[in-house]
Amino acid sequence: MNCKLITDWITAVSTAFIALTGVCALIYARWQLKQARESEKVKHLVEFIEEFEREPIAHYRRAVAEKRLKGTTYPPEAQKILDFFETIGLLVRRGYLDAEDVWSSFGYWMFNIYADFRDDIEQEQRLDKNYYGDSCDLLKKLHEIEKEMGSSDDRPSKDEILDFWRDESKTIVGSPLKKRRPRKVSNSPI
Repeated sequence: MNCKLITDWITAVSTAFIALTGVCALIYARWQLKQARESEKVKHLVEFIEEFEREPIAHYRRAVAEKRLKGTTYPPEAQKILDFFETIGLLVRRGYLDAEDVWSSFGYWMFNIYADFRDDIEQEQRLDKNYYGDSCDLLKKLHEIEKEMGSSDDRPSKDEILDFWRDESKTIVGSPLKKRRPRKVSNSPI
């Protein structure tokens, strides 16, 4: 009888050990999947950054800037840039990109471009509420992130938008992206 009790105890401990090992394996597998997914998000982001720096997007950015500086209200190339951000908005909504990473990498452009073309986008949305819906939803998230981060680049003035287009008119293919608008340097010695 004593031997039966020991056998039952060993069986119970072995079963518990196997169950614990299974639970640990599941937790580890879940962690690895999460890590792989995060790695893929970063990979996607890097690919979009590279695409934004290369042709044809760099050409569209430069062309829109030059035309806006000459007074063209809604250059046709603007559609290509807005389409690019709509794709990013879709991928954020689907979980393939992280909104904070997009804010860090593209917020500067999105805030300026959408501020400049806000009236055109809203006019189109009156006809079709889905017009640039994903990118507009993303922009709302980026405004929230901007506020949480304690920054204020999300509502550029007309002069800041003009400065933005001046900078964009000098876009060089492959040049690194800046993350924020240039800060005003005080002439004060302090």
